[in-house]
Amino acid sequence: MSNNRIDISIIIPCFNEAEGIAHLVTKLKELEERFTESHELIFIDDGSSDSTYEKLTHFYQHRRGTDVKIVRHFKNRGLGIAIKTGILNSQGHYLAIIDSDCTYEPIYLLKMFEIIKKEKADIITTSPFHPEGSTCDVSGHRIFLSRSLSKLYSVILRHKLYTYTSMFRIYRTEAIKGMDFEANGFLAMAEILIKAQRKGFKIIEYPATLTRRTYGNSNAEILKLIKGHLRLIIKILLKKENG
Repeated sequence: MSNNRIDISIIIPCFNEAEGIAHLVTKLKELEERFTESHELIFIDDGSSDSTYEKLTHFYQHRRGTDVKIVRHFKNRGLGIAIKTGILNSQGHYLAIIDSDCTYEPIYLLKMFEIIKKEKADIITTSPFHPEGSTCDVSGHRIFLSRSLSKLYSVILRHKLYTYTSMFRIYRTEAIKGMDFEANGFLAMAEILIKAQRKGFKIIEYPATLTRRTYGNSNAEILKLIKGHLRLIIKILLKKENG
């Protein structure tokens, strides 16, 4: 498919999501039925040990090689690397990265894509902690962790964003391709926004509802994630001290 024909590439990293693949496919079908822009779906199976890859292949075999790509890592490399793989395989003028567990409704992309173009923004990110956003049946510790980290980043960076930890975003391709983010895991989401802010990119938020995942378990290692965020915060503070 020609680069000129693809408005947006939708990248979906997956790791051990076999139980929820059918649900994801249903949600993506609802989105695609209403999406008038030309698009492609790019699934990254990040070394799953279950039948994630087989199920993706089953549902999309008839579209592979046209507007669907299924790329497989043979060992788990982490969310940051999965995103980089998705970017390398994309052709769209815009890149969307969404959660495979549908904790944010894929249908949000319709309005978000409209807004990012209208506002001429570089990045639009879902934001459950925005005054007009919300959470539904999400564990208290996850909300506390994400909200606290986002507030801390906002204070340190002096940039008023309510949510730094959400993965569900749309990027103008030039704003994300070539960005040198180092984190391999979930920490990559905060690092990308911080680097984008430092480059002067226009970042806007879309008030959204974050829900509890219906299938499977979260792959985030909470303690490791907290340590990673703390290291990143210290790195930011040290850079400020050294000018």
